[in-house]
Amino acid sequence: MVNLLSWLGNPEQNFKAIHIAGTNGKGSTGVMIASILEAAGYTVGLYTSPHLEEECERVQIWNGDHRMIPQEHFEELMDRVRKIRSKYDPECSSLFDIYTAAAYLYFDEVKPDYVILECGLGGRLDMTNTLSRPLVSVITQIGMDHTAELGNTIIKIAREKAGIIKPGVPVVSQTPELLIKNVIHRIADEKGSKFIDASLVTGNYSGYRLAMRGEHQLRNAATAVEAIRAAGIEVSEEDIRTGLARAVNPGRFEILREKPYWIIDGAHNPDAIQALTETFSKFAADNKIRRTLVIFGCMKDKNYRHMIQLLTGNMRGCSYATVAVDYDRAEDPEVLGEVFAANGRGCTCYESVSEAFCEAKASNYECILITGSIYVAGAMRSYFFEYN
Repeated sequence: MVNLLSWLGNPEQNFKAIHIAGTNGKGSTGVMIASILEAAGYTVGLYTSPHLEEECERVQIWNGDHRMIPQEHFEELMDRVRKIRSKYDPECSSLFDIYTAAAYLYFDEVKPDYVILECGLGGRLDMTNTLSRPLVSVITQIGMDHTAELGNTIIKIAREKAGIIKPGVPVVSQTPELLIKNVIHRIADEKGSKFIDASLVTGNYSGYRLAMRGEHQLRNAATAVEAIRAAGIEVSEEDIRTGLARAVNPGRFEILREKPYWIIDGAHNPDAIQALTETFSKFAADNKIRRTLVIFGCMKDKNYRHMIQLLTGNMRGCSYATVAVDYDRAEDPEVLGEVFAANGRGCTCYESVSEAFCEAKASNYECILITGSIYVAGAMRSYFFEYN
């Protein structure tokens, strides 16, 4: 990736960036930062992954009129990257490096005041970790995910995430877990970087109005504000409150409709599912929801056994269904159904999102909750708005 960017003229050197790594909360924290900076009058570039429905979501400009990169222009930039890459290194074939390089080229063209870059996987070896000196490094919640690539212990994963810390660049950490916090703090000390613990000020945001639901979003809000302050960017208290009240990240406890409620949440690992069950349980109690259908789909490489244990053990008044998406990593819905059965829950297995949607729409549930994967959430979202 370093070589590729060199062949492209190093566009990543031409903008001021905030770099975000973490297992959960990266997307929401990035959106909150973008929203606050937008409220303060800045133009902001946002690079995020994965996309929910279309790949242009990955590259956005926030300047009072949120917009994704135009599809035609995105394809032009990706073709430019492919041509350069094939000229110098035809064996390289990562799609994520093409996305990332094209995003850098776009931000270099548009020249936003600030750019927010979200890591795709890990941190140390992530394609976004080509910035020599971001304004601030941000590490959100860390959990057990992508263990085959990042390591099979939480300490190994934390080290990989902390690989984005640059010498002398402040790092904002969200995690309240002492073991993980110590790993990040030690690496920050080794690199002469100021360590800022956002978990200590999370409670300060309990009175703020957040557009996104869930107690875990308070952590993201605290992290976003601490990151902006650490970066030395001037914003007012009014900008912070306005930005947090406007910040919405589609696919994260997103209510598509009411009566009956249709909710999608791209929770794709046990920690995210735990947060979802807490958020939904409170939401169901507040709205007197007693009959819920949970539609679950997941990738083969995820710890779906633990995820299903949490869904069946932490939520009440729920029936369950499984679904597959047209994606090579998607787990067979019957395999998932067997895990639900092993946890003492009946389960209906659907072979497609369209089948699950039609059956759910014809049911008398008070709420339909779709979760387990951003791909499942995105597919259902597209189908819902096309046929509802």
